[in-house]
Amino acid sequence: MRKRSTFLAVAVLPIMALAQGPGSKPVQEPKPINAPTLAVLLANRPAHIEQTQWLEMMEQPANRSLYPMRITPATLDTLDGRLLDRRFQYILVR
Repeated sequence: MRKRSTFLAVAVLPIMALAQGPGSKPVQEPKPINAPTLAVLLANRPAHIEQTQWLEMMEQPANRSLYPMRITPATLDTLDGRLLDRRFQYILVR
């Protein structure tokens, strides 16, 4: 029994500790937000949230689905809708 305990302490526990290390990095880094999408993001920023905090918050995928971006037909007249980032949700309002 003592040999098993020693083996467990010497061999298995360090292996288990190494297995708890961080995982591998993602294959692709997230793409930066392009200019038309940034303009829509800043137009949809709530007044009580600072600009830097809003942009950091919207970089997270979970927040992108919680805050759909509202765009108007006038916005689509000035921006090319094909250039908007598809990672975000958009709602056309009148």
